[in-house]
Parts: sequence; structure tokens; C-alpha cells
Amino acid sequence: MDIQHLDREATREQFSEIESLYAEAFPRSDLGDYRARMRHLLGSSGFEAVTAHLDATLTGFAYGGPLTAGSSWWNGLVPAPPAGFTTETGRRTFAVIDLAVRSTHRGHGLGRRLLDELVAGRTEERATLATSPDEHEIQRMYRRWGWRHVGRTPGSEGETEPWFDLYVIALHSVPEDSSSR
Repeated sequence: MDIQHLDREATREQFSEIESLYAEAFPRSDLGDYRARMRHLLGSSGFEAVTAHLDATLTGFAYGGPLTAGSSWWNGLVPAPPAGFTTETGRRTFAVIDLAVRSTHRGHGLGRRLLDELVAGRTEERATLATSPDEHEIQRMYRRWGWRHVGRTPGSEGETEPWFDLYVIALHSVPEDSSSR
């Protein structure tokens, strides 16, 4: 398995292959919405992707970017989080936007490997990701991998889900008196 870290430009070059696997992994998703979201992400500073190829065929990917100051990621989070939890600086939280593994390669640790590779070198103190509330098996998988459920947020107009469950994992230990909180 060939694992590669991609910056924005390299991701653009492989976009059609990534989009094809995205459509397979998320068949309920609107590809128009996906393309618009990717255009935005690929214009964002700090974007990173990790891909896995086997015999020149894309078998999986994960990508994301840092939440900016004023991000709407946490808007409407229920239950209400502790004071300062949703404060973003542009350097505090890395958001994993998508993780996908071709169905023929699931169940062998590739998803975890991709996710671990994606967040391993990040300088942010934590990472977050969102899942559909009805994806119970996927949510159990994230909890097994150490991610902690922090609540639910409403989806925005045009998204495939009316609600998303949010998960967080610490990437680095931060002193209790950290000014990022």
C-alpha cells in the first residue's frame, strides 16, 4: 500500500480519482455540494490530504484543514459545551472533513491508518470530525480509536444530513492555563 501526503495542488491533480471514490463511499451525497465544498477547502490554508493506492488504484483517502477563527463548525452544539470549548484561533483545531476507504479494502485497518497519518504531523491541539447520527457502526469505530463524542450540531442548508454528531481527539497535551481556551 502506497500512502502519500498531498498538499492542495497535488489534491487538485488527483481530484477526479478522489471524487470517484467519494461517490462510491457516500452514495447519498450530492456531488455538486461536494465539488463546492472541495473548491472552498482547496483554497484554505493548512489543507492536507492523505491517500492510499494499491497497484495504482486509489483505495482510500482522508483530508481536512484547520478551523478558522469565527468558524461555524460548533454553532448550535448540543449539549452546550464548557466555556471556551468552541473558541477557534485558526491554530487550535484540525477538522477531518472526509475519510473514505473503498469497500473492497474495509475492515483491514486502512481507515485508521489514513486518519492517523493525516493528524500525526499536525500542530493543532485537537482534531474534530462529524458523522451522520444514524451511522452507529462508524461512530463505534471512532470511539474505539479514541475519539470522544462532544455533541450534535445542525447541518447547514444543502447538506445531506439535518444533524451531525461531532467527535474530538487530543493531538497534543496543552497546559491547563493555555490561552487558546
